[in-house]
Amino acid sequence: MRENLLLNILSGDATSEEKEEFYCHLENNDKERELFYEMKSLWLRASALQKKSVPHGSEFEELWGKIKNRDRKTVWLTGRLLLRYAAIAVLVFSIGGAVGYFIANNSAEYPAAGTQKYTATRGSVSIIEFEDGTKVWLNSESKLAFCEDVKNKQRVAELTGEAYFEIAHRDDFPFMVKAGGLVVRDLGTTFNVKAYPEDKYVETSLVEGEADILTNAGKTIVALKPGESAVYFSGENKIELRTIADNVLSAWRDGKFVVRDQRLEDIFKELSRWYGIEFRFENNKLRDYRFTGNIKKSTTALHVLKVLKAATDFNYSIVENIDKPDIVIVY
Repeated sequence: MRENLLLNILSGDATSEEKEEFYCHLENNDKERELFYEMKSLWLRASALQKKSVPHGSEFEELWGKIKNRDRKTVWLTGRLLLRYAAIAVLVFSIGGAVGYFIANNSAEYPAAGTQKYTATRGSVSIIEFEDGTKVWLNSESKLAFCEDVKNKQRVAELTGEAYFEIAHRDDFPFMVKAGGLVVRDLGTTFNVKAYPEDKYVETSLVEGEADILTNAGKTIVALKPGESAVYFSGENKIELRTIADNVLSAWRDGKFVVRDQRLEDIFKELSRWYGIEFRFENNKLRDYRFTGNIKKSTTALHVLKVLKAATDFNYSIVENIDKPDIVIVY
């Protein structure tokens, strides 16, 4: 495969003739097709974290040549090289695991004075530290708006997505997290809140300390104890209490997918947020297949699919797209 053709395909600069040549080649070469998906996975992660180009010319050819070597250590070292060339602000990329730290700070969308906005781009984890000592980890494709409401003497964060909070407690200035129609009130707390809109539930998990879950009107729904998780289903207007394991909550911050008896459909939602791919089921029975295991996020989406396939016995095919996410058909 010509490296300059591959570069044009990844960058979107390929002509119609080049696209036809490229995909005809992939259709007849399984090895090259698999290598291309690995390369594209690295490319997309770099592009998502920073809107700049990746290596061109001889640098790109050297990178592609190393990836074709298939040695796992070489692949991840070249992955780090690729991301460095993309000029990512802060990125930790290693053989044992990869977690990207990227913070976009822009308050223009929030009218309240002093409100700040933080975003974790796809395939990254942002770390936010406030002046009061509070620390927040923001998961892939999550957003957080924060302000100090001096009038009402409270610190307020509005979350879309998932975040892990280590709150610097103040009796005179409590910390409130608003997410999916609920409010989590800190009482000296470390907790995790998961509130992706497409999930249609809000899950609050208390690691240590105390936390109350309130309605937007301020009515207490439940007082959480350490080791408890409250799952609120907005469509059914009900809440369930469950037990949690701290290592599962910390896993996504440490660059791992840690799954405990989780449905395949829910696992694919996590993969979609991290890798930017779309999943479709042709066999709906597969949605309820369950999986338990640990997978490093530093690996490619293709590798994760292979691990899940070996454990849960399903088949898949990949529909390659240029200007939109690839589609994985599960059957």
